[in-house]
Amino acid sequence: MARDGGSRLTAVCFLASYIWLSCSLQRHSLIDQPRLSSFLLLFISGAIAFVASLFSKWLPGADGRFDSEAAFKGMQSSLPHRPRRFYVPCIIFLIVFRLEITHRVMREFQCATEGVEAFLPVLLAAHEFFSHRTAQAVSDDPEDMWGSPLEDFKNWLISSPITLLFTTTLFSYGVFMVGDFTTRSTYFCSTLMNESSFVVLIQWLGVFTDAMILIMLWRVLSWARTTKSRLRTLGGILILASVGVSFLWMATRVSQHQEIIGHHPFRGIGSLYFFDVSSTALLLSTLIISTALWICDSTVIEPTAIATFTSGLLASIQNVLLIGTYQQTSAGQPLVVLFVISVGFILFTYANNMRWVVVFKRVFLMLLLTSIFVTSAIYAAVRSKHLDRHPVDDLVYKNRVEADRWLRHATVSTTLKLAVTEYKDRHQGRDPPPNFDKWFEFAQQRKSVVIDRFDQIERDILPFWGMKQRKIQEGLERLKGLPDIGIVTIADGKASHNQPPDPVQKVVLDEAVSMISTFVQHLPDMSIAINLKERPRVLVPWDDIHRLVMAGSKSRLQLLPYRSRRGQEDGHKLSEGNPIDVSKAILGSVAQPYVSPKKFRQLEALACPPGSAARGGVHWDVRDFCSSCVRPHSEGQFLQDWEMFLDPCHQPDIFNLHDLHTTPHLHDLHQDLLPLFSRSKTDSFNDILIPLIQPVNHERDGTEFNQKKDIVFWQGDAKYSQIVTPQSLLGGHRHRLVHLANNASAVDEVSILLGVQVKGKDKFRYEETQVREANGPLPFEFSFTNSASCEDANCQLLQQEFGFKEPGRALDNRYIMLLDTVDGPPSDLLPTLRSNSVPVLSSIFREWYTERLMPWVHFVPIDLRYHALHSTMAYFIGLKNRGPINGRPQLTEGRQEDARWIAEQGRKWADKAIRREDMEVYLFRLLLEWGRVIDDNRDNLAFVL
Repeated sequence: MARDGGSRLTAVCFLASYIWLSCSLQRHSLIDQPRLSSFLLLFISGAIAFVASLFSKWLPGADGRFDSEAAFKGMQSSLPHRPRRFYVPCIIFLIVFRLEITHRVMREFQCATEGVEAFLPVLLAAHEFFSHRTAQAVSDDPEDMWGSPLEDFKNWLISSPITLLFTTTLFSYGVFMVGDFTTRSTYFCSTLMNESSFVVLIQWLGVFTDAMILIMLWRVLSWARTTKSRLRTLGGILILASVGVSFLWMATRVSQHQEIIGHHPFRGIGSLYFFDVSSTALLLSTLIISTALWICDSTVIEPTAIATFTSGLLASIQNVLLIGTYQQTSAGQPLVVLFVISVGFILFTYANNMRWVVVFKRVFLMLLLTSIFVTSAIYAAVRSKHLDRHPVDDLVYKNRVEADRWLRHATVSTTLKLAVTEYKDRHQGRDPPPNFDKWFEFAQQRKSVVIDRFDQIERDILPFWGMKQRKIQEGLERLKGLPDIGIVTIADGKASHNQPPDPVQKVVLDEAVSMISTFVQHLPDMSIAINLKERPRVLVPWDDIHRLVMAGSKSRLQLLPYRSRRGQEDGHKLSEGNPIDVSKAILGSVAQPYVSPKKFRQLEALACPPGSAARGGVHWDVRDFCSSCVRPHSEGQFLQDWEMFLDPCHQPDIFNLHDLHTTPHLHDLHQDLLPLFSRSKTDSFNDILIPLIQPVNHERDGTEFNQKKDIVFWQGDAKYSQIVTPQSLLGGHRHRLVHLANNASAVDEVSILLGVQVKGKDKFRYEETQVREANGPLPFEFSFTNSASCEDANCQLLQQEFGFKEPGRALDNRYIMLLDTVDGPPSDLLPTLRSNSVPVLSSIFREWYTERLMPWVHFVPIDLRYHALHSTMAYFIGLKNRGPINGRPQLTEGRQEDARWIAEQGRKWADKAIRREDMEVYLFRLLLEWGRVIDDNRDNLAFVL
């Protein structure tokens, strides 16, 4: 490229915008509305190009080759072929066509091949080869008339189009090879629903289209006489292409059924989308304008080659840094790829007569790449690929210590005085609620081991301290008119409910009233709304919740210890306050009876704090494993921090990997904070957790651990899959598990931690192997059953994709996999905890007792992505004498004693801390706290010794 400062500035703008745009597009809300987003981005970018043309004299290249007639005639020989008249409409059509190809690939991105786009420079080099147009070196030295034939041959070889094509192919193939090291997610490409060969075909078609757009655009812009005319031509092309996209967008909206919506839009989605459009349009326009100016000063291949090389170099360095982990099991392959990319690109700079690469001289770039390769080789050599201890050994020990610490922290108080002191210490000096002494006595009578630690209640109720009592009552009145909401009323020392017509729901409320009746005489009069469906319903934007929490925290800090003491009499009740205009409250609600998966994911993103990964946009890359999503809660491959795992805000990929996120929300979903009590929720939701007994009969397990089958077992009934979307079929948590065990393809691979012998010592090393081969030694039995007739389309689709098996008895097996239902937590979690089997839990839901369970002590945690499933179960079951992996017999002994210990600890803890009596203690404490929050005189209500 030219060595003037303006050209370098253009290159810097190009590279910076390219890297920034590549990183920002990993998570974006624009992907959910591809045609609308394409229209807006093209239109805004075209408008920015027009505006930039008004300032062309300050832009790089403004006084370039065509500003004068003499310059034009002098440079005419170096121009590409003159463009034809039809080039501009062809470019417009190809841009629209390319966007449609991208849209089609994105719909089945799990079937796409990574790295195909790396061959774009090869196509451009092939065009130069066949058109016999190569860039000429710019030399300040006089021509040597007496050069030797060897020197002439060297010069010819460097400038030959054959050399350009070869070197371009070399480093492009190296960039393509980088994709081989990318770990795939378990979101699978179905042989029944997807056409993987067609997806790859249109990927290649897209790359050819890119090449045609760039070549024709290069010709059109290069023959424009001034920078101003180039930018205006470019702006016109982009705006006309946006018009074409808009026609397709409107035609699609007319032809397809639109999402059912209510009277009020959801809050926050428009602003999030507008911000993404604005920021991305600015980056895209910078990229397009800098590309246009650059190719006019050099050749079309130069910026594309540098962009491809930069992507490959950064990815290769990242792969080198992962050597020795489960994501990069080979030390030599990343170095080979880094060498091919570096050498190939250096040779390319000679073949393309590039003395400068962006702002670096070619010699300096050679030294930089050499130092990077040498440093990488040294790092790979010293990086240990073996582990002295299995990570699960450490996790079991650490969490056993943590479980003991948690229990000591939860059982500090042995007297009422200590309980009051602990309460005040843990609640910023606030006194306990009225009748706290009655609750303490009740908890001791029920022999509760948890006296002082009720963090879940504190988190659930804290935002309501920031609301006025009148607003809380308005929310209750709104809930009373909604379906599948049970109302439990406490008045005059008695509890009753509203008798729902559904017999199952009636049993749930009967059990709730039965538990409340054991302590109802100590509660103030109140009514509570209980969600009788599994799926939670209150999803408030983070900004609103944060404001309420801050207000609630300030309100509680104002409560001083010398507040008036409340006696046994009930204080001022909300029911005695001013009358409430219920109709006005309902009309002002923000709720929807139907929410598509796309909209639901956006709402969940809004429930995360600004700056979090999920708030940054939707994670659209369902094909690749998101390592940054699992890193905060993992130790290597294994799940370490269960509490953090339940928080979706740092792991946006989870929105594509669970049925809760990939199926429509068919019940009222509220963005206002409402006083709704639910059995379970995810961390995004703001329902108040309440203990509810489900009307399901579970038999008691009488089989000892050693007498059970050494099998990891899970079965799911297809009748509960009432709605199957393409996203839930391929990405749903239950479907992915069954596919992984039974339908894995030849290209599916997994990293598994295997035992090896190193100098006579037992070590462990991650190795990559086919999923099919890893499944062989491990006794997985994951399947669907069907207890009803398979007549609807959803059931038939599941049967064709996965097949059905006869129902089996889960408690006959040592390891029971526990997965969420479509809408809620596993229904068999408590029965499995109380059994002699090991609970292998993979869940995103919280229940009232979740904070009491400790991973690796009471259950075996499995990440929802299942990337550590094989390594985890190999630790407990063992691989020795179970068949070869990677062609070698395995040495890993099973840790059945650890598995038996976890089963025993889970059973003992469930019988000690998750009994019906513990549910009553929790419910009593919850309703005491709630009774104070909803009282008009709450700032003066307290129990004081």
